[in-house]
Amino acid sequence: MATRPTLTVRRDLNVPYYEQLKQVIVQQIEADGLQPGDLIPSEGELCERYGVSRTVVRQAVGDLVNEGLLHRMRGKGTFVARPKIREQFMESTVGFFEDLTAQGHRVVSKVLSLDLVEANSTVAQALEVPEHTPVVELVRLRSVNDEVVAFTRSYISSSSAELLDTLRAHDLTTASLYGILEHDWGMQIESGHRSLEATVAKGMLARLLEVRSGEPVLFIESVGRNAEGGVVEYFQAWHRADRTRLEMNVVRDKRPTGTAFTFTHR
Repeated sequence: MATRPTLTVRRDLNVPYYEQLKQVIVQQIEADGLQPGDLIPSEGELCERYGVSRTVVRQAVGDLVNEGLLHRMRGKGTFVARPKIREQFMESTVGFFEDLTAQGHRVVSKVLSLDLVEANSTVAQALEVPEHTPVVELVRLRSVNDEVVAFTRSYISSSSAELLDTLRAHDLTTASLYGILEHDWGMQIESGHRSLEATVAKGMLARLLEVRSGEPVLFIESVGRNAEGGVVEYFQAWHRADRTRLEMNVVRDKRPTGTAFTFTHR
């Protein structure tokens, strides 16, 4: 039987020790067959095993945590992280439900509220309606594979009590909002604009997402329009950053001018 090569941090390479250790840890996880949720050796054990300082270990492990390969739990240790849930709906009009179910994930939504509300200034501006206009508001806690990953607020540009009754008649726990709007009401989203911002979870949001206060989250805003350019929906979504990976395709914009990034000073 062939023996596995010994994994080491070499002193004769012009590569920082912590970068070498990162590769060694990943290779060791694969060699040992560790699975998501398995505990990796402690800082002290890594120092002794690979002959490096705690500073090197902390830099290497910290980088792997930031890259999503490891997950640190205070007082318990560092574990192999679960793969993040890939979402590609930033680049298309497909919704959260359709995107993830197409990948084979089980998506379940807990409806926290569904009612007609008066549009505040933010919602009214997004939906392009006068402030205080009645609109349908749907608030949900979204779970993927039995794990909470997002808190969302959806606003439909309609004051129809009949539309509200239609939505209430469906089981929104496992149904697609976009599918209902399109098939039952002919409200199809053809285009739109979505933005992404990094923020932190606090108070009720942290409790709903089951994260500690101050943990990073991804805040997404979206305006969806029909074929005529009218606004159909505006939504706000807060996604757990530790469980979400957003992906999008890009092409070179050949326009001579245009803003690709917006910087907000807080």
